[in-house]
Amino acid sequence: MTTPRAEDADEIWTRACDPSVPVGHPGDAALAAVLLCHGMAMNGGLLSAVEGLEPDQRARAVAGFRLLGLDAAAQAVEDVARATADLPEGDLEAAEGLEAEADRRYDEALPEGDETIDRAFRAHLDRHPEAYAPLDG
Repeated sequence: MTTPRAEDADEIWTRACDPSVPVGHPGDAALAAVLLCHGMAMNGGLLSAVEGLEPDQRARAVAGFRLLGLDAAAQAVEDVARATADLPEGDLEAAEGLEAEADRRYDEALPEGDETIDRAFRAHLDRHPEAYAPLDG
């Protein structure tokens, strides 16, 4: 891929949102995993996303955040997953506290939400266009 254009980035982002598209390139896989996790977090909070993702999906999301340079988001996902495993069963107060802390950390890691991810993705795409599958046409 030559130097990516803004339209290329938009098309790659859209492609990453489609779960039926195979992801054979590391950049595509990272973006798809990040967007899955982020979408779940935006719908129900980070705790819900961490609990809803399969362990392999969660690991891919963490790796994806790291690949895009969003280390604080990756660390928040890892820490929340660890804390979830340590929650005493039936302790609603502890679960609510973890949920609030998870959302605070995630919001802090991605202060502008989608925009933060988009900027990180575009910067990665500019530096490593070979990490993304070529676009048709």
